[in-house]
Amino acid sequence: MFVIYSLGTRISWMVMDLFNLLTIAVLVLAIYYFLQFLTPKLDPREPPLISAKIPFIGHVVGLLRYGVPYYAKASAKHPLHPLPAYTLDLFFTKLYVVNSASLVSAVQRHHKTISFDPFLTAAANRLSGITGDGLKLLQETESGGGGINNKVLHSMHPALLGPGLDVMNKNMINNLKASIDGLESGQTSFDLHQWCRHAIGVASTDAVYGTLSPYKDQDIERALWDYESNLSVLLLRILPKITARKAFQAREMIVASFVKYYEAGGQENSSQMTYGRWKTQYDAGATTEDIARLETAAGIGILSNTVPSTFWTLFEIYSRPELLGRLREEISKNALHVDGSSAIHTVDLADIKDQCPLLLSTFQETLRLRSNGAPTRLVYKDIVLNDQYLLKAGRVLQMPSECINRESSTWGATSSEFNPSRFMANGEQKPTNRATGFMSFGASPNICPGRHFATGEIVAMVAMLLLRYDITPINGHWIRPKLNPRAIAASVTPPIEEFRVTVWPRKEFKGTNWAFSVTEGKGRYPLVTG
Repeated sequence: MFVIYSLGTRISWMVMDLFNLLTIAVLVLAIYYFLQFLTPKLDPREPPLISAKIPFIGHVVGLLRYGVPYYAKASAKHPLHPLPAYTLDLFFTKLYVVNSASLVSAVQRHHKTISFDPFLTAAANRLSGITGDGLKLLQETESGGGGINNKVLHSMHPALLGPGLDVMNKNMINNLKASIDGLESGQTSFDLHQWCRHAIGVASTDAVYGTLSPYKDQDIERALWDYESNLSVLLLRILPKITARKAFQAREMIVASFVKYYEAGGQENSSQMTYGRWKTQYDAGATTEDIARLETAAGIGILSNTVPSTFWTLFEIYSRPELLGRLREEISKNALHVDGSSAIHTVDLADIKDQCPLLLSTFQETLRLRSNGAPTRLVYKDIVLNDQYLLKAGRVLQMPSECINRESSTWGATSSEFNPSRFMANGEQKPTNRATGFMSFGASPNICPGRHFATGEIVAMVAMLLLRYDITPINGHWIRPKLNPRAIAASVTPPIEEFRVTVWPRKEFKGTNWAFSVTEGKGRYPLVTG
């Protein structure tokens, strides 16, 4: 009797389980077809679709897990890989990915139809926390806004591409030298990336913000990196006080410090760039808090790529003894000047620009292989790109640098290899589409405005360190540290783990007094831009 009862109980539970499973299956199918109904259908003229293993959310999960490198993984799954362009399903929308330099110029020709401007507004909202009338003031004019975001960008050009660049370079160099001199005391060990972060951070922010720079406070300096390293959840804008607590609190701390900065008149004794950014917004009627919020996000723009670019340039050079020797010889011969009376050794930045092609080429080759940014655009209206692909209005388009920068049709059979002389005049033959095949500074007309300032800072630090110091990893091996996928603001991904090194002053320069010189009007570098 017990056996029959037990069997009957099992059967009844099995029937209930089967009923529950059928109910769940029906619900899943209903949700699936409902989502299919909501998801825009792909026109056969659009770039081919790359399907995800998990419908609707698979690509979203992949991008959250891997960041921009996911594009290369997704592309490799298509039977016709490599595709010049393809489409990804991202939940209720579709994303176009341009994967080839041959199409970049076509995107650029349609810059009024395929525009970056809406993302400036989105960044002001999601990154900076600007809302309401302040956001409307910044919004692009095509969407009914005041267009101030674009005007702020244009206000920076005299400081970053003209006379103002000389002043910023001089201030930056003085601070940089202090950090480099600090290594002179003898053998010392530290995390190389963290050292670059502080040295570049101090040099950059003091040059940009002047004597009252909020980043002179170490708590604010730390807050910037807490903010920068935890952006992904903040950008989702889902209860950020709770879900993105660390980034949210760090941002609000920096905002408060900038409000105090402006109230104290810090912009009056800052760089031409900072003053121009402030005045453009102030004259347009922006509140002090909104100006402070926009400047908080600017800190990410100033440092998030410069720091890891410095680290990786040093890594690539010091890990190659033959290249290290060649660069030391080039800098010593062409950019180092010794005063006969005082014996001061001076490194001239203008000479680095004009007479150290291997150093500049090595720097750009580092960017080419280390960049993983993805210049982003919004399609305003339906167009046919390059007489080849239909792009529909409202879709987002991205151009991942990791794929384009390594394209063999642009860079040749060795496109995935590190070649320090690749960007030299006598280096490998350059195809005509080389510029559109190099996305490390973005894609025209939205090129990184601070590229010359950042380049001057990086090559100055690298040149001085190469001449003055030997650097060796603690473990004796130049093994690439793990990368930080959470640093989504950085198009050059920083390490997520320590990379400890030992630093010794070179014996031949023991007791030498060092200096930098900045020749007026020669702060712009011959960089390749997309």
